[in-house]
Amino acid sequence: MGRLLILWIALGVWVTVSVYVHLAYIKRIGFSPDPVLPAVPIIDGPRLRIKLPGSLFHKAESTLRQSDKPSALDTLAAYLINHPRRLLTVVGYHTPAENKLTLMPNLGVMRADVVRQYLVSAGVPEDQVQIQGQASELLNFIKDSTSALSFSFQAITINADWLARHQKYIDLFHPLQLYFPTGSTEHIVTPDNEQFVREAITYLYNHPTERLTITGHTDSTGTEAFNLKLSRLRAMVVRDKLIKQGASKRWIQVIAMGNKLPIAPNNLPEGREANRRVTLLVKKR
Repeated sequence: MGRLLILWIALGVWVTVSVYVHLAYIKRIGFSPDPVLPAVPIIDGPRLRIKLPGSLFHKAESTLRQSDKPSALDTLAAYLINHPRRLLTVVGYHTPAENKLTLMPNLGVMRADVVRQYLVSAGVPEDQVQIQGQASELLNFIKDSTSALSFSFQAITINADWLARHQKYIDLFHPLQLYFPTGSTEHIVTPDNEQFVREAITYLYNHPTERLTITGHTDSTGTEAFNLKLSRLRAMVVRDKLIKQGASKRWIQVIAMGNKLPIAPNNLPEGREANRRVTLLVKKR
């Protein structure tokens, strides 16, 4: 009886140990986690630190994987909209072998452009995102998927062209700025300031007692007398263009302010760019 009990105990121990070893082996070998591609960081100093999932594209394809399309791109779009002076560069990568499998001249550019289009559709200005494509033999693939992207940021240079393109038309009763290159009397034409002019002419035709004020401004470069003259000349050039488009002289009031009303610091280059302007505004009587 004692020997039988010992045999049963030994059998129980053997079964217990066998089950434990078997489960441990399955856990270690059979159920080990699948390898994954490392996340793609998107970092702009301390202000933005997010990550995209690593599996963004299938091999030789430029379409973002639908199941992996990350909300991080929406976070990135909101960041760019709230920081309009940050320029994003998206670099798309491909292997030479991948590129040969497609009809695209540069698969990397196409991958980067998919991200650019996503951001633009979310409201990011097109000129705030630039793209590049590069071939790389070091691109990692897991289950025919790859990340193939990198992101970097830099400050946007503020100049007259940038200011003009970001000056948005609201209505005739909100000031609209026309911007000028250094020393020039020809303002930079944009769809928004053209819309202002068209609608101003129509409105004043129907409201002839009201006035469009054209106020010329300069930066602080040069003498006060020179700047006063230059600001008036810029305003008069704008006035003459409006008259050629159908406006009446009676509707227009020209004001020259020289450098007396800066809207940005003149001790900064970008401030001087902002101060070289003509302001359009319809004033109700």
